[in-house]
Amino acid sequence: SGMGPGRSALACSPAAVLVVPLLLLHGGMLPRAAALLRTSRSPLSPVGSRCSRMLRAAATQADRSTPAAPPRPSFVGEAGAMDKYFDFATKEAELYTWWEALELFKPTGQGKAGSKKPYVIPMPPPNVTGYLHMGHALFVALQDILARFHRMRGEPTLWLPGTDHAGIATQLLVERALAAEGVSRSDLGREGFLSRVWEWKAEKGGYITSQMRRLGASADWSRERFTLEDGMSEAVIEAFVRLHEQGLIYKGDYMVNWSPNLQTAVSDLEVEYSEEVGKLYVFKYELADGSGHVPVATTRPETILGDTAVCVHPEDDRYSGLIGGKVKVPLTGREVPIIADEYVDREFGTGALKITPAHDPNDYSLGKKHSLPFINIMNRDGSINENGGAYEGMDRFDCRERLWADMDAAGLTIKVEPHTQRVPRSQRGGEVIEPLISSQWFLKADGMAKQALDAVESKQVRIIPERFEKTWEQWLSNIHDWCISRQLWWGHRIPVWYVNGGSEYVVARTEADAYVQAREAHGEDVSLTQDDDVLDTWFSSGLWPFSTVGWPANEGKDGTDLQNFYPATVLETGYDILFFWVA
Repeated sequence: SGMGPGRSALACSPAAVLVVPLLLLHGGMLPRAAALLRTSRSPLSPVGSRCSRMLRAAATQADRSTPAAPPRPSFVGEAGAMDKYFDFATKEAELYTWWEALELFKPTGQGKAGSKKPYVIPMPPPNVTGYLHMGHALFVALQDILARFHRMRGEPTLWLPGTDHAGIATQLLVERALAAEGVSRSDLGREGFLSRVWEWKAEKGGYITSQMRRLGASADWSRERFTLEDGMSEAVIEAFVRLHEQGLIYKGDYMVNWSPNLQTAVSDLEVEYSEEVGKLYVFKYELADGSGHVPVATTRPETILGDTAVCVHPEDDRYSGLIGGKVKVPLTGREVPIIADEYVDREFGTGALKITPAHDPNDYSLGKKHSLPFINIMNRDGSINENGGAYEGMDRFDCRERLWADMDAAGLTIKVEPHTQRVPRSQRGGEVIEPLISSQWFLKADGMAKQALDAVESKQVRIIPERFEKTWEQWLSNIHDWCISRQLWWGHRIPVWYVNGGSEYVVARTEADAYVQAREAHGEDVSLTQDDDVLDTWFSSGLWPFSTVGWPANEGKDGTDLQNFYPATVLETGYDILFFWVA
């Protein structure tokens, strides 16, 4: 390492080396390492004894040389001597507090202006709702090793910690707590509910960071950030405004993954698919002229109420003579066309597909292609709306059973058989996701995806292990525009204001700026209403490597953390969030 304590560690016995690389990568760790060596049940070899003496000497030297050093822990005796037996359960917290007071985890040197290049690790921010699990323990250990190693080498090392506001997860927890009191968020109103969430955060939000301290994480806690604090919120608003100005953020009506329980859209990445045994329902689509029927199969009979076509393969001899004709939607009498498209798999089911453009992603594409009507049959809570006729107000799954029973009574059913299918479920709530067309905010992803692909291909960014480069490429090469709006209250509220209660809007950094824009365009007598939605949590945490070091406030300023510690050096993370966060 080029430092005395480091060389001492490497000279220790093999048994000691198992301990030292994890603990002895900064002078502040020396007392603990010495204690561990002293309390070993096995006699130390001559090399080990020499190492132990050197550790104690180095700790004493560090204590003497630190200006205005805080008091040593009570269990550390004179000249660095320690208790014969080290009781980690009671001593480690006191020892860690000592290290923090000595500011041992802050980067030393002058950042990029110094002689050595900074080494920067942005800590993937755990959810503020969370408690440590094995995955957290693993990332703390790995990142701690990296930070201590490069700190030992004399590099200005910043391991930057913080927590994420976790929009869906946090709101869900607080709503559950309110429900136990017999209160809903709508009872409190937006401001009242947010006040309760901040109270909850103040009470419980520090658990996970205190646990990381307890693990001995040598992060610079003086720079700890939270994604909803003022400076971080400023970064989120600035990013949204700039991206909108560049034409990369837009509002539109598209199909999204809808969580009926949470009553919000969720991203593709927040949907988990599970293999489940369900049912395949085969039924009759009667020809409009009464001459027969087309057998059709579905796994969701309730969506029949929103069908606007039946689709067959153009080369399927069974149905080629029916293309262009009409069939009747069961129980409704509504007539829809029989269309042809090569998308249809002739070997699956009956070879004839019901098309529900408003409730299936594939049907949505076919509906656009063939200019079919889009009939939404569901409310935001998953119940059937007025387009469901006699089934209005029923839960979607109750409707499934009732509709099938009514079709059976009408002689329109053929059979029901077991069928294994991939069921989309909400990662947070666990309920079955409903594809719905909704007005949302989207971020164009193709341009940024290309930059990310080029960065890895050119080795500007390296992914280790390299096998995940293929995963990276597959995801970013097939990416869709990102739905960034969420129908929640806890989060960064979208910086958009609607003019006079209409659909026209202005995008601004503050409400005052929004009024300036609106009055220039519509005169002084104008009213504005801010968009109710918040941004996807991943929108804010995606800015983490640079927002945490002072972007945008410190753009172009010398001597700031933004200049000294961005871009970061390494991002250690779980492969399961390679899509969520890293990409």
